[in-house]
Amino acid sequence: MIDERTEELASAYVLGALEPEEARSFERQLDQDAELRQFVAELRSVTQAIAGTSPGVEPSPGLRTRLLLEFDEEAPPKRATVARSRSFVQVAPWAIAASFAALCVVFGVQTHGLQQQLDVRQHRIEELVQIADTLRNERTDLRQTVESLEQSNRLANMRIAVMSAQLRADPKAVAVSVWDNDRQAGVVVVHHLKPPPAGKDYQLWIIDPRYPSPVDAGVFKVDAAGDGRADFTARRPIESARQFAVTEEVQGGSPVPTVSATVLAGA
Repeated sequence: MIDERTEELASAYVLGALEPEEARSFERQLDQDAELRQFVAELRSVTQAIAGTSPGVEPSPGLRTRLLLEFDEEAPPKRATVARSRSFVQVAPWAIAASFAALCVVFGVQTHGLQQQLDVRQHRIEELVQIADTLRNERTDLRQTVESLEQSNRLANMRIAVMSAQLRADPKAVAVSVWDNDRQAGVVVVHHLKPPPAGKDYQLWIIDPRYPSPVDAGVFKVDAAGDGRADFTARRPIESARQFAVTEEVQGGSPVPTVSATVLAGA
């Protein structure tokens, strides 16, 4: 551990206030003590920091001349010089302490400035977060609007047809077909259509003006109460589903409709 006397010598050494003989003796001690070397390095860093904050002053020509004349005079006795050196050594720790206090003030001012900068940046970050939230909400509203438009467009491309009975023997029969032209698929729901005779099936047809004859949309079944539901697709690409019809055909369906056997039709 470094004692008070060694600390005073170290302070004087860093400031260049030791006599040459004392400085050499201290340097020999410095070579053998790692802790003392660390202490001297810290003192030097503080001294350099303090020196860097002090502006350089150019002495006047008269002062420079007087100093040179004093150096030319006989040097004072060594004992007096040593006494002054020791006096300076006693004052040096207080000067270093005052310098530390000054540095603390400087660091305090710098810390306050950094805190203000951090506050400004934090405020900016909060503003950016609010902007992001606003954009996110607007994007959600836009997505909902697009979905609504897509739904409206999809409904516009759907063809809903109501087919009514074409036979006197089955006047309560009715069916509704919904055709999605974009998906080229649809669904048909039938009510009160009595089951077909044995060996027969009900077959759905789509009337599209681009084709000379109705387009086959497949066969479907009904239960004992005459109710049924079936998904269907067309055997050919449909451009415009103008009308729908249901005929009674041989089991498994027919390539062309039997017009005389039409049981339901509508647009």
